[in-house]
Amino acid sequence: MIIWKGWGILAIVIPLLCSLGAQFIIDAIMGAGWYMEASWPMPLALALSAVFVFVTGKRLNNRPGKVFIDPESNEKVELRKSHSLFWIPLQYWSPVIIILAGWLFAVKAGLIPS
Repeated sequence: MIIWKGWGILAIVIPLLCSLGAQFIIDAIMGAGWYMEASWPMPLALALSAVFVFVTGKRLNNRPGKVFIDPESNEKVELRKSHSLFWIPLQYWSPVIIILAGWLFAVKAGLIPS
């Protein structure tokens, strides 16, 4: 089960779309199957997607909320939408994606056993 709030699902969608886009582009340029065989294209696509996830998360989670004033206590209450995946804000998935990209590169390059 995947749990998200707001646009938090983008932490999964953006890396998938970046990987698919990179695969189509690289396979079109270098030949069919090259994307999966080489050690660097997939990790690079994931690392680039981490940048998009971070920027998207920062923009979505830093939007100003609506401020309401409680008539009884005159206290200000700010209601703001949050965008998270498994209760982790969207922008904080970027380091996780970068670590995954590094691990994937190390496995594909033969630096660590799979």
